[in-house]
Amino acid sequence: MPEHAPSAVPDSVETAMNHPGEVRRLLALPAGQRPAWLNTFLGSMTIPPISETSTNPLLDVVMANTARGERNCTLVFPLDRVLAAAECAAAADTHKLGYGETGAAPRLWWVKDDGTYLMSNGQDPTGTRDDNGRLPHVVHADGWGPGTDARSVLGGDDFRESLDLATPVFEDGTTLLGMLREANTQDATRFVLKATFDDTSMELTYITE
Repeated sequence: MPEHAPSAVPDSVETAMNHPGEVRRLLALPAGQRPAWLNTFLGSMTIPPISETSTNPLLDVVMANTARGERNCTLVFPLDRVLAAAECAAAADTHKLGYGETGAAPRLWWVKDDGTYLMSNGQDPTGTRDDNGRLPHVVHADGWGPGTDARSVLGGDDFRESLDLATPVFEDGTTLLGMLREANTQDATRFVLKATFDDTSMELTYITE
């Protein structure tokens, strides 16, 4: 039996933040011996030398790969709640404008600040907030709820990106709202947002499953 037994093995990116020593050990393993969640997180990133004193090895990996340019991130959201936020935006009489937007339209905003989440841009005339002070129709990504730090997968800066709900985004003319509605009738449960980005641009794709 080893003299120093390893700490509890993290089972997600979120819990990994509390086990830097164990994450350093996992990163040193061959890909076939790492947990599935870690391989999913790493994707095509290369693993740099990790300092023994690092308190956030995953962030170290991301920052080391930033210099290589393109990065990738996959986020999963509960479909029913994303659809509810989209329907809120579609039904609203007025809509908030994001940075650089000049025309009001129903959109989902993808935000990174306190965790990362999607939300309706519909203007709530009452400004109603829940018991935690948050606006309604906010849907956090799985594993990235309030109090989490998404820098390890999305870099250091906070941001807000708009997902247009009413403009056709597929060759057959289907809109994002139409895709969400159809997926909901086919018993899909997840909305998957994939981002490919660098320091100057971001490309988003999404699927339901």
